[in-house]
Amino acid sequence: QRRGRRRGRRTRRRGRRITPRVIELIGQARRDLAYGAQRTQLWLRRVHDVRVAVGTIQRIFRDLGLPRLRRTPKRVPRQMKLFEKAEPGESVQVDVKFVKIAGRWAFQYTALDDCTRFRVLRLYRRLHQSSSLAFLAELCRAFPFPIRKLQCDNGHEFPFAFALAVEALGIRHRYIKPRRPQQNGKVERSHRIDHEEFWSRQRFDDF
Repeated sequence: QRRGRRRGRRTRRRGRRITPRVIELIGQARRDLAYGAQRTQLWLRRVHDVRVAVGTIQRIFRDLGLPRLRRTPKRVPRQMKLFEKAEPGESVQVDVKFVKIAGRWAFQYTALDDCTRFRVLRLYRRLHQSSSLAFLAELCRAFPFPIRKLQCDNGHEFPFAFALAVEALGIRHRYIKPRRPQQNGKVERSHRIDHEEFWSRQRFDDF
């Protein structure tokens, strides 16, 4: 019985032996493709239908005298270029922040001048064209310098009628590109600060 078990073990070990062809492929994966052990294992299985353990692949790398792979340096994200306008009123960014007051939604309209960071904020019960037009009138009264261009997203609260009302006041209007909130990045960041420093720390019982 013991001899039979030993023979069975030897047979299993022989079945696990790596053929010269597989060794050649493993060497090719390291030398030509610059694969590590895990990628080599995946490549062998998918391309050549050969299954080899990661530890075995690493051992064959050592036996073949193949050098270790150099670690690829982490990619440093490119610093986004920040654009600032040179004169007050040259570009005013407008956006809306959703806030909850006494369990109901309210809407903080915010306008921010690109050059001076001067802000005007108003709170409305409804997110609607009428609220946007009322906020536009507030802007013209509150800003201490003339507004030459106003930009906002393409939300339903800023319809074509709003754009016409802006242009009727002698102000150029611009919609930012869809799914590009970074084009209104300064007012978006101001909303984040409002949330961190005000709305997340306060609770109000009524509007």
